[in-house]
Amino acid sequence: MVLASDLTEHENDLAQDWIVVLSEFWRETDWSEFPDKKRRSATFEERLEAASNAGSVHGALKKLARGLNMASPDLPTEHLDPLVEDSETAMAVLRDEDIWLTAKTRETVQNYFNAKQNDTEPEPTTSELSDFITED
Repeated sequence: MVLASDLTEHENDLAQDWIVVLSEFWRETDWSEFPDKKRRSATFEERLEAASNAGSVHGALKKLARGLNMASPDLPTEHLDPLVEDSETAMAVLRDEDIWLTAKTRETVQNYFNAKQNDTEPEPTTSELSDFITED
């Protein structure tokens, strides 16, 4: 799936992995600690930008979790492993595309919740969040 036209295919794959991983953070954040609903994207983006200055994927995720006042959520290894395996490129994508990644993360979580609104089945596994990423 191509997500952003200015990224290589490999970078697009990493961006999709980032979106799934970041969507877990968004879903697990206790947004009541951040009372301004209109600023959720800005808050997430600020925390993500600060996290992008970490030297590694694990460092960035740890910093993001602290910034959102949470423990790191359970992350789908099929999306985390590629980020860790090519940490340098993954971190470059995170730094260069933080605003776009925030927008796609918010959209993905919204698509997920819209689809599950009238669903009586239990919540899907985290890896199914990738089903809710839309192309630009």
